[in-house]
Amino acid sequence: MENSFLNVKDIGKEFNRTQVLSHVSFSLEKGESMVIQGPSGCGKTTLLRCIAFLEEVNQGQIIFNGETVSKPGFIKRNFGKHRLEIGMVFQQLYLWSHMTILENVSLPLWLRNGKRKKIADKVAKEKLALLGIEHKANDYPNQLSGGQRQRAALARALVHSPQLLLLDEITANLDSETADKVIAIVEEISKNTSVILITHSHLSLANWSYVLFFDGIQWKFKKT
Repeated sequence: MENSFLNVKDIGKEFNRTQVLSHVSFSLEKGESMVIQGPSGCGKTTLLRCIAFLEEVNQGQIIFNGETVSKPGFIKRNFGKHRLEIGMVFQQLYLWSHMTILENVSLPLWLRNGKRKKIADKVAKEKLALLGIEHKANDYPNQLSGGQRQRAALARALVHSPQLLLLDEITANLDSETADKVIAIVEEISKNTSVILITHSHLSLANWSYVLFFDGIQWKFKKT
């Protein structure tokens, strides 16, 4: 739909003349969520990076909140404004090892929003409490378990209350029990925030609005 919250229309991306993503289309309304599935190398992460304004597409359109954000030069001019509307957790997490969990989570608030440290810390603690790891606020990333680090990264992505949350293989390095717990948390988050999740796991799609998958030939978008 033209007026959807997020409308991706036949986008493609190439690097050094190599096509890594082609003919991807889907649309989401606010509050809807989607799982992305497909083999390694089919362009899943590149797709998320394009949606997150970290890469420019070579073809097609991305319309976010009514604005065509894929226009040449748009990202450079409007990165700060729109980047705050999207939270992303990368597979590598990128938690700063020399900073406490509280400092890691509050960082986007005072770095991007200019909030004072006291206010930023208060909001960060609320997100950590939401994810059940407020007692780890003063610990460093290497003192946390894999599941706790994932929750910390989720808290950081949620700290500025984004409208859209993008998650790239966040359970890839977790055991099945911990992965299930993290997915349960994400599904709870998706009740109030649109979520797009890349996963290789065979999770139940019952709590997700759509699935986008690559069948080896083309991308297909289906309602669950």
